[in-house]
Amino acid sequence: MLSPALLILLAIPLWASLGDTSASVLKDQAQWKGTLSSVDNQTYVLHEITMASGAKVREYVSPGGAVFGIAWDGQFPPNFEQLLGPYYQQLQQAIAEQKAAQQASELQAGTPATRRRRGSVTIETPGLVFSQSGHVRSFHGVAYIPQLVPQGVQASDIR
Repeated sequence: MLSPALLILLAIPLWASLGDTSASVLKDQAQWKGTLSSVDNQTYVLHEITMASGAKVREYVSPGGAVFGIAWDGQFPPNFEQLLGPYYQQLQQAIAEQKAAQQASELQAGTPATRRRRGSVTIETPGLVFSQSGHVRSFHGVAYIPQLVPQGVQASDIR
């Protein structure tokens, strides 16, 4: 029988995700078979992985070695479960709460439920900020952990 600690270790993905270490960036590059370029901006290191499809994922790493932000551009949305790691569940919960609040508001106003709209999604919680917009063949977005953003770095730097 596997111990609970071993089960948790087995569940940890082999790619970078929010809150992970800078060493995981190389795993992403190998996983996606992409080209890696890195720039040290003094307050953080920007690692950009460009895939054969032209899609790009930028991972922002603090001086302490933590991935504090991720940005993406591509024809399709990325695998958020992979990119957000343990923060994926927080995103799912926030989206569900946002939808429930919208439905309750519509019910209270006596307006019919609106159809599911495609478009941008913005979630801001104390532990995660997520924003994505785009349309077929052109998606882009950012996600970051406010508590891990280094001093001197603005949220607008993550793009």
